[in-house]
Amino acid sequence: MPEAILNTPAEIKAALKSAPDRPKSSRVLMARPDHFSVLTAINPWMKTKSGRLHSVNKETALSQWDALREAYEKIGVGVEVIEAGGELPDFCFCANQSFPFLDGHSRPAVILSRMKNESRAPEVPYYERWYSSRGWRIYELPRTVPSFEGMGDAIRHPTKNVLFGGIGPRSAEAAWPEVAKISDTPVIPLRLKDERFYHLDTCLACLDASTALWIPDAFDAPTQERLRAAFAQLVAVPPKDAANFACNAHCPDGKHVILQKGSTATVAELKKRGFAPIEVDTGEFIKSGGSVFCLKLELP
Repeated sequence: MPEAILNTPAEIKAALKSAPDRPKSSRVLMARPDHFSVLTAINPWMKTKSGRLHSVNKETALSQWDALREAYEKIGVGVEVIEAGGELPDFCFCANQSFPFLDGHSRPAVILSRMKNESRAPEVPYYERWYSSRGWRIYELPRTVPSFEGMGDAIRHPTKNVLFGGIGPRSAEAAWPEVAKISDTPVIPLRLKDERFYHLDTCLACLDASTALWIPDAFDAPTQERLRAAFAQLVAVPPKDAANFACNAHCPDGKHVILQKGSTATVAELKKRGFAPIEVDTGEFIKSGGSVFCLKLELP
């Protein structure tokens, strides 16, 4: 196995040059938001300016979820659906409970998450059963890893078998050597320093082999250097669009970029660079601190 944790720009450039190509994903998993609500504040976005918990319109949330599903299907991405689990309000943010991958024999496998907040821990067994019923190999991290929140912090490079691993409020640094070992995938660790951007998927959106959206101030200085080594074109998302969750976008095919509507500057920049933005409304889910990327899980 190559070097598991890639810390220096030289290591990153060498790994991206030599790493095997990663097949594009053609399907995502989504979780029905039947019980979606804001019951506790586990990130800075969940309260109003006056300090009250946001109130969710469940009918609007379901309509927005349906529209996101349709957006994927219109560009040829298959959508599988896991039914809502119990009375779990954050269950629909299905990027967080697991990290699915193909093992060395191209068999589907998954690493289960260890959620940081106790309120979200009951979500994981539902996903475990979903994978188990389909014959996936299931892995758990050792107890020495205090927290790991799946693809909220584990983001695949668009074209190479390399991972970006967020270190911060939700996933512990100790997770990444274990994830690298289990999945046989080198990891570029990225340290988050702003509690507003509590998952990596809130401040980094990988678009194609050379391009990514990012929020520079969300990362410490060594992390910024690692990202500059990984992408020739880093497109900075301005503060207004960052607050509109523009960086929680998803580009499943290297062309179409699905993102929260109203991020005017980011949409213009994407068009200028040859991408095809697809604007959707995830406003109800933003009340809980999530948008497009949080609401789907990319399946290998």
